[in-house]
Order: sequence, then C-alpha cells, then structure tokens
Amino acid sequence: MMKIGYLGPKGSFTYSAATRYFKQGTFLSYDSLIDLIEAQLEKEITYAMVPIENTIEGSVLPTLVHVYETLPSIQGEIVLPIRQQLMVHPTQQANWRNITKICSHPQALAQSQLFLRANFPKVEIEQVGSTAQGARQVATHPEECLGAIGSKEAANEFGLTIVQSDIQSIATNETRFWVLSAAPVDAKLQKNSHKATFFVDLPENKPGALYQVLSVFANNQVNLTKIESRPQKTRLGEYFFVIDVAIDDKIDKVNELMEVLKEQGYPTHLVGCYPVYHIDE
Repeated sequence: MMKIGYLGPKGSFTYSAATRYFKQGTFLSYDSLIDLIEAQLEKEITYAMVPIENTIEGSVLPTLVHVYETLPSIQGEIVLPIRQQLMVHPTQQANWRNITKICSHPQALAQSQLFLRANFPKVEIEQVGSTAQGARQVATHPEECLGAIGSKEAANEFGLTIVQSDIQSIATNETRFWVLSAAPVDAKLQKNSHKATFFVDLPENKPGALYQVLSVFANNQVNLTKIESRPQKTRLGEYFFVIDVAIDDKIDKVNELMEVLKEQGYPTHLVGCYPVYHIDE
C-alpha cells in the first residue's frame, strides 16, 4: 500500500488534505515540513502533502524555499477551506477567558491575529510545528488553562472543547496544498483546472529581465495565476520567480515555454504540470 506523508500529528489541516486527496493508504506523520519533503525525496514515502499558500498569509515559505532547493515534482494540488477554532481542555471550558497561553502553528496564529488582538492581547503565544501539535499540547496538560487554534478534526482527535468558532480573519479563508512525488496519481476527485509551476532564475544585471520573461507567457496567450519573487540566497539582488500558469494537460505547450525561456538565457525548472482540485465546505 502506498505511503503518504503529512505534517502532523493526526488532526492537522495537512492530514485533512491528505485523506481527502488519497482516501486510502498508509498515512505517516512528520513534525516539520523539511522532514516531510526530505522523506519523499529519500523514498521513505511515495507522496508528501505540503501546504503552499493561504488566502490570508500568502505563501508558506518553508515549503516554497525547500521545494526550490531540492526540486521534487508536483503531481497535484488540493484547495481546502480553512476554519480556525479556539479550543481548550474540557476541564477548563468554564475558565477559557482566562487562558494563559495559546499554542498553534505560525500560519494559524497569523490567520487569527485579529481575534487574538481583540480578545487575548497580552496572552503568551507559543508557536509549534502544526495546529495538531498545539492541540496535543493542550490535551496533555489539563491542569493548565491553555488554548489551541486549529481544526474541528484536531479538537475531536484530542478530546478538546471548542469555545470560539471560525476565528480566522476572513470567512473565505483557504489553503492550497501540493502533492509532491515522482509518481503521478489520480485523486478521483472532480478536477477544477490544470496548472503548471515554473521556477525561473533572474540575474540582477540584465535590464528588462522580468519583462522579457513575462512576455514569453503573454506572447503564447498563457494566463499567469501567480508570480512571486524570492531571494536565491546567493547575493543581494539575485532572485528566483515562482510562476504558476493556467494550462491544459498537454505537455507540449509547457515544453515550448521552457525552451523559449532557456533560449533567452533564463534558467528554468518545470516543477510540475498537474490537476487542481477545489474542495467546498
């Protein structure tokens, strides 16, 4: 049976994305995104489910940077609605307004920052590796008035009580997740679209470089759905660009774009040409 890795423990949003995408398999938990991606590259697992972008907080940088550095292949994308819940141990339910510390993943904390500023402006915040790790910490310390922010599934998994629901800053909060693997996979879900992702290195000393790169897509009438720059970690002024484009599943057009970019002197990596699945509530 295929092995699927996710950012855990069980009850995390990444776990939810993995089980919806694959439905069955052996699901393995990893404590960090880097460990998860490395496990797939080293073939400990066949597939790695990783978060890549959120409506409120934008790109998940540890994922983006490590994928750029190691170049695994993207085989699919799933988009999930994200609803953040404030939860406590059942023994602390009546006392939840006196929470002394809130534990969660940095993304969940940032997505809930308006709620936290309004209700717990002076409470200690502890960042942990995943929302489910925060829930587990609350569950294992019932004698303390701790809070966690995460999913309903995390509350159910660790026997916690939700005291405030849907505390994310906007109602339409969503997160994109990539499936990383060398092996294609059919999710058996209704496909919403098809996408390709490129990494393009841009030198600092070439005038009009970004314009020339973008003109390749414009001249081929290819629609960009995302463009983002990140430092190459070489020296100041040198960047790589993440470019997502909407495209059908014919690889010929993708290969044509790559060839043009390389001919113009821009090192280009096709990270994946893959289906996108959008999950409603």
